[in-house]
Amino acid sequence: MHPRDSGRMEPVKDMKKKKRIELIDLVKAVTIFLVILGHTTGNLETPLYRRILYSFHMPLFFFLAGLSIRPAPVKGWHGWQVFLRKNILALVVPYLIWGLIYAPFSFDRFPKLFYASWAALGAMGTLTSLWYLSALFSARILTQALISLFGTPDTDRLRTLCGYAAVPMFLIGFLLPKFKMGYPWCLDVAFVAAGFILSGIALWETVLVFAQETELKLSALFAVSLVVFYLGTAARGDALELSLMCAGIYGDIFWFMLNSISGSVLVISFCMILARIAREGVRPFSLWAVRSIGIHTMGIFLIHKNLLYQLILPWIRSFIPGMEFFTAFLGSCVALAISLGLCLLIERYVPQLLGQFPK
Repeated sequence: MHPRDSGRMEPVKDMKKKKRIELIDLVKAVTIFLVILGHTTGNLETPLYRRILYSFHMPLFFFLAGLSIRPAPVKGWHGWQVFLRKNILALVVPYLIWGLIYAPFSFDRFPKLFYASWAALGAMGTLTSLWYLSALFSARILTQALISLFGTPDTDRLRTLCGYAAVPMFLIGFLLPKFKMGYPWCLDVAFVAAGFILSGIALWETVLVFAQETELKLSALFAVSLVVFYLGTAARGDALELSLMCAGIYGDIFWFMLNSISGSVLVISFCMILARIAREGVRPFSLWAVRSIGIHTMGIFLIHKNLLYQLILPWIRSFIPGMEFFTAFLGSCVALAISLGLCLLIERYVPQLLGQFPK
């Protein structure tokens, strides 16, 4: 798509033919900014804005992964070889590379990288955010195993079955016993992640069709989701627990699911409205820059955290003392811009670091 046309929201039939969908890229761009904003505090700090962000932003990322999947059964050993190779190159290889880049070298710590839980990454002293890649890898295997088990080539029926299968995935993930070091390759978290991925697969057409609705319906959806999300998060104040999906800590399951759903709908409906304004507003504008952020979320996710902690936030706080949320917001904007620039350089010269292996 040419940059000047990127503000257009194509009909659903046209969307199905494209490799990338504008709406998904827009939502990814907003979500990765929220992830960076949530990383402006330490793991033990729980300001209200961080608890609000953590109540839904990672579930939304997994839901978006489901929206990006066209379900189809994998057949035979060769089919599984292709599937595993693709996901190992895209997720496991960058996980291992960046895990070693960020970790101080030690033979004692090295085995923890292969355990691949959030706690193990912390014990290793490497980037704990890498748990997302290990959890996504495990969740992709779980979801693909279910899709292959269903066996039907009918895509619409597959999506319906995925919706039903999301329920037991959530239940398993919530009911599994907890261990101090977590499960290998975040398997416990992967069940909950698989629930969100399967939900995304099931609701793919619903989301894209609703994106074509009138401004009134889009605004109504945004308003309702905003009210529900506010009641589930900010309105609860100190009662709002910090949900750490990385560690399998969800707090109250009812509020976790309600906030995950309402927060996700809030961001998605906001992006639907943004795309509509860009296309049909008094002064139409291009969303190419925002989409480019959404396209490069993997690289931004891998790069931003250490930049934020060790360079950007200390620098900003040196001349803007106090004003914690403003400092966090400004630091997140700077971290996003620098991370995107570095991501583009890496993608051009060493794309393998981002799980990209050009043919």
